[in-house]
Amino acid sequence: MHRTLPLAMLVATPTLAHAQTESDVLNFEADHRVYTQHVYYLANDFMEGRVPGSRGAEIARQYAETAFEKYGLDPAFPEAITAADGTEVEEPFASWRQPFPLGGRIEVVAAELAGSGLTFEHEDDFVVTGLGGEGRVEGEAVLVGYSIDDGPGGFSSYASDTDLTGKVAVMFRFEPMNEDGMSQWTEGSGWSNRASFDGKLAAAFGRGAEAVVIINTPGAADSRVERLDAFRGQGSSGEKPVLMLSQEAGTRWVEAATGASVQDAIASANEGGSVISLGDGTVLEADVDREVVYAENVGGVLWGRGDLADEWLVVGGHIDHIGMGDFGSRWGSGKLHPGADDNASGTAAVLLLADLLKRSYDQLPEDADARSIVFICFDAEESGLNGSRYYVNNPIAPLDDHALMANFDMIGRITNDRLLLSGLETGLGLQELLQPAMDRTELELVIPSSMNGASDHSSFLSRGVPVLFSIIADFHEDYHTPEDVVWKLNTEGATQTCHLYHDFMMILASSEKPELVSAGNRNPQRTVMSDIRVRFGISPGYGSDGPGIGVASVSEGGSADTAGVLPGDRLVRWDGQKLSDVQSWMPLLGQHEPGDVVNIGVLRDGEEVTLEVTLQAR
Repeated sequence: MHRTLPLAMLVATPTLAHAQTESDVLNFEADHRVYTQHVYYLANDFMEGRVPGSRGAEIARQYAETAFEKYGLDPAFPEAITAADGTEVEEPFASWRQPFPLGGRIEVVAAELAGSGLTFEHEDDFVVTGLGGEGRVEGEAVLVGYSIDDGPGGFSSYASDTDLTGKVAVMFRFEPMNEDGMSQWTEGSGWSNRASFDGKLAAAFGRGAEAVVIINTPGAADSRVERLDAFRGQGSSGEKPVLMLSQEAGTRWVEAATGASVQDAIASANEGGSVISLGDGTVLEADVDREVVYAENVGGVLWGRGDLADEWLVVGGHIDHIGMGDFGSRWGSGKLHPGADDNASGTAAVLLLADLLKRSYDQLPEDADARSIVFICFDAEESGLNGSRYYVNNPIAPLDDHALMANFDMIGRITNDRLLLSGLETGLGLQELLQPAMDRTELELVIPSSMNGASDHSSFLSRGVPVLFSIIADFHEDYHTPEDVVWKLNTEGATQTCHLYHDFMMILASSEKPELVSAGNRNPQRTVMSDIRVRFGISPGYGSDGPGIGVASVSEGGSADTAGVLPGDRLVRWDGQKLSDVQSWMPLLGQHEPGDVVNIGVLRDGEEVTLEVTLQAR
């Protein structure tokens, strides 16, 4: 269904028209101008960082939809309509949108916390978190230390017979600390996996607690204690309320209830083994509305012709980013992350290519054979490749009829003309087929020996579709920070990338369908363990969901241990590149020599932490 754009957007939208020379569809000056208009619009602060569920994300989707329609494409996705007899039927190729549920978020309707003669203010002193549910509790509150069951050396915050039935469990964040506010258990290299919320909440609720209040621990050497985190995008991990209390408010409550200093209470928590009553008369309430957040892929179809019209090429890139940095930020939340390179740059490429390829298809002879192309701006990539994964599970045509998927993620900050081109080894003879176009480009194509990078192409490759993937070859420090801004982009390099892929797609439009090369039979120079010269020092865990590599254990004294990687972390980025699994990581390890320094991203307590790792020799 076509959506009418708001007046304010129509006023601000740059012209989607194009220029075309008489001799050639490609015109660098004109195409560069259009690309720049697209990327500057998508990375504008008005887009609110394009986080799913935001007004800015919807405006960005409307912009992409309008561009596809302007360039003469047809809607890509089916739409449910009501037939004349009142029955609901699905009409194919009727909608520009492919909606899918992304998860839940909460809106707080009512919140209350009072105890020991004190009344606390919602949002100033405490917040309701998405880690729990809702309800009202009146009764005794007890301080349960760190609420850890099974710490090193037999440590436990609880006596063996502790019963919290009907009580409000008040706990300190993290785990036993030394005098510097750092973990006693990790020798100053961050927190152990015992500090995670899951285990701490399970220990309290498992003993019968009716609600939990988490105090940001005074004196902890962690910047997160300076803010109240609602974790509203995390979803409920239980039906009972979980609140978070500020350091200052927690100090007031503990000292009013016990008559001792909060440092005495922390010292007791460090020892473990007992709970401290904070008195009867505690009142806690959390009343929330939960709403399912929907994201939407936006797609348009360029119809093929002849004998190949029923086969498909996919041109894609993700349109979303991380908004105010509530997840995935390398700087923390609270500031706008415009996402100019990641991935307004790739979205702009999809839009420009829709225009260029439509005009090239219009020039084909009437009797030409050409595959159909679907152009897709994938949503919710940043939170786990959600849009592309939904598409491959709900494709517009059988996946067996998809010949290849081309993906752009961060092509906007090309330096020294270097563009990474992955995936040539995923299709039999693909490099030889595309070599003439590669020879024509002025870009230096950096071709890894095997597939790397975890972006939306991974969803297609995992389902047997050959892929091409381009990203900047040299990463920058602005990745996933508020400094990923539009004026830093190299729009000329991105336009050159679009011209290269125009030529790729025109070759692939009528070539023999690339045969998938299975993972075990790809490039004979693929990375194997004997190729790797460095030691990271973890045992991967394979039991958790989502992209990345779970850390089951950390080798003492290894590269990871020295950098502060902890058991329970999830390795999700390697020098800026997203990791989907161990297979995506091995080629990156194989590129390093002992002594190399890399920046990695690990998920810890629902937040991405950036660590610097010096790689040791194997």
